[in-house]
Amino acid sequence: MTNTMPHTILFVDDEIPILKALQRLFRKSKYQILVANSGQEGIKQLKNCSSPISLIVSDQKMPEMSGSQFLEQAKKISPDSFRFLLTGYSDMDAVADAINKGEIHRYFTKPWNDNDLKLQVQQVLKEYDLILENKRLTALTQQQNHQLFKISKILNEKVKNATKILNHKNKELEANLFNMINLFGSLVEIHIPHLKGHGERVSKYAKEIADVMQLSAKEIRNIEIAGLLHDIGKINFTEKLIKNETHKWSGQEKNIYLTHPETGSTMIQFIEQLEDVANLILCHHENLDGSGFPNKLNEDKIPLGSKIIAVADGYDKIFNLKIDADKYVQSYLKKDGYTKDALNDGQLRQQGAILYLKQHAFTWYDPDVVKAFLESLKKQGVYSKNERIVKLEELKEGMILTRHLYTINKRFLLPFNTFLTESYIDKLKAIHMNDPIENIFCQSKKV
Repeated sequence: MTNTMPHTILFVDDEIPILKALQRLFRKSKYQILVANSGQEGIKQLKNCSSPISLIVSDQKMPEMSGSQFLEQAKKISPDSFRFLLTGYSDMDAVADAINKGEIHRYFTKPWNDNDLKLQVQQVLKEYDLILENKRLTALTQQQNHQLFKISKILNEKVKNATKILNHKNKELEANLFNMINLFGSLVEIHIPHLKGHGERVSKYAKEIADVMQLSAKEIRNIEIAGLLHDIGKINFTEKLIKNETHKWSGQEKNIYLTHPETGSTMIQFIEQLEDVANLILCHHENLDGSGFPNKLNEDKIPLGSKIIAVADGYDKIFNLKIDADKYVQSYLKKDGYTKDALNDGQLRQQGAILYLKQHAFTWYDPDVVKAFLESLKKQGVYSKNERIVKLEELKEGMILTRHLYTINKRFLLPFNTFLTESYIDKLKAIHMNDPIENIFCQSKKV
């Protein structure tokens, strides 16, 4: 269901001629145009407007209230609105302030290019439609889970079409497709904090297994992406589901959990580049003996990539998330006759996780995949052998993040495996001025 109401755009500038120029630029458009000649008047417009405001465009240098100060307040009043900043070439401090506080989506230097401004406005308003549509469909999914496939097909068709348009108009988006996939995967961690790092680790474990099994580059790429996104279907989990309080689940909640692989698969299967990835996500909870879900597939009916992700997922849940870790640690100690002080906690959890995989090989897990994983553990850990800590001033184009990047205030910036461009590095330096960045883990080139 697309937006049937005309988009409303609010322009804020203390110079009347500039406001009139912006009105003339969009005079022939279908948008409703509002103007304000100060930040205070802009705040009144936001509070009193009867319809949602899709886009706010503000000048930076205004008396009494700067553009960055105005946009910071505007974000609180109308958080769904996209925000643009107009500023001078030399005013980078203002840009950094607007990025950090007002969370602007674009900034333009004066004088602006009319065609570029119109194109960017058209682009973000399409993104605005997609965001609103996504919220509507997510709410509907929670009430009518049996209609998810039909709803998500409509949503993902929109995403597919929008991606084609964005790829045609924005070469940087096409070059950074994998970076955006990683960012998409981080949404699960935002919604379910205790899963922080889980998708990243499963992706890396799965890649190491696929390397040992000598799969093709395309298969490894798909497995790596599917490992990162395998829990994306949990994005609509309630707090009760997030806490994994299975004894308190209703029948509907249990059904939502059992269908989360379908949910995740459906969310991305209509994105052309991720069709194979969607199938791997769909089957990652299937068991070798047919006891898994959602479709009770068995043996060769389960894609190899899904079998690999299942092993990586099972290992990480015990070793890093510590789910049922005590149970398998005790089984390991009892089996091999060790005392608990013979190994440290991490070594004990690792041995417990390995015992878990061995116990369920031939039933839940493919024994060949388990064997390959154990071989990979002997060769290297989670992070790349080429990983090193780099200072911000040492960053160079072409470096790749090997871990998620945060500021010291825990603000998420970029996902692991991001290919750093000059544009990214410049933005990081601007952010660093107000919210320092430390512990940047990188490798020098793509491996």
